[in-house]
Amino acid sequence: MRLIFSHRSDPGQVRPNNQDAYSYDLLDPRGNAALLLVADGMGGYEGGEVASRLAVDTVRSKMLGAIADWAERGLLGEGLIQAFDAANRAILSAQREKPDQGSMGTTLTAALIWADRIMIAHMGDSKACLIHGNEASLITNDHNVAGELMQSGHLTPSQAAVHPQRHVLTRALGIGEAIVVDRRDLTWQPGDTLLLLTDGLSNLVPPAEMAALALEEFESLSDRLVDLANARGGPDNITVLAARWEGSGK
Repeated sequence: MRLIFSHRSDPGQVRPNNQDAYSYDLLDPRGNAALLLVADGMGGYEGGEVASRLAVDTVRSKMLGAIADWAERGLLGEGLIQAFDAANRAILSAQREKPDQGSMGTTLTAALIWADRIMIAHMGDSKACLIHGNEASLITNDHNVAGELMQSGHLTPSQAAVHPQRHVLTRALGIGEAIVVDRRDLTWQPGDTLLLLTDGLSNLVPPAEMAALALEEFESLSDRLVDLANARGGPDNITVLAARWEGSGK
């Protein structure tokens, strides 16, 4: 097995700064485990940028420092939740230190790849998408007003896409002491592609187009996706982090 990556973050065509943040780390020298993180900040010119970077850095530090112990004890999923809680506390602490940034918060989507397993932890309306062949499947639900109404059956996906409150988050880091993190475990196969992305991309490029582009050269996938979103107006920051599983690693 060998993991390869394609990634890019761009401010888009309208926003003066980029409030998205992301990171990726290989977790072993054979390249069969990795941690991927994507966050989309909110809360003013500086606040969102601080919150997203703080969330990514905190989860990354927590996971990299404890992952060997958690893996040995079979607690990787629980470790992800603990890392999200640490990130939430870090953002709340930063709010207290800088009252002018008291409204800052962030989405956060994490993927922990462990051989053929993917563990997803998620809050907000950034997304994780798994591409198998020419089919793309969203594996996260949006934690915003439109997304919650769609999950409860009150809106269709097409209605949710244009709902006036689709940008109002119902869950995010930094908006309260208690957090509820979605967790999902799944498996993937050689040749599959995992995408983590912010809504600056997903609002403009549907999953079917992502899957079609993923069939082409992988190394330029993130550039082609970001360029496509910018060509369609790029009204928001755009971030995409892609991982592909190549070969068997034997």
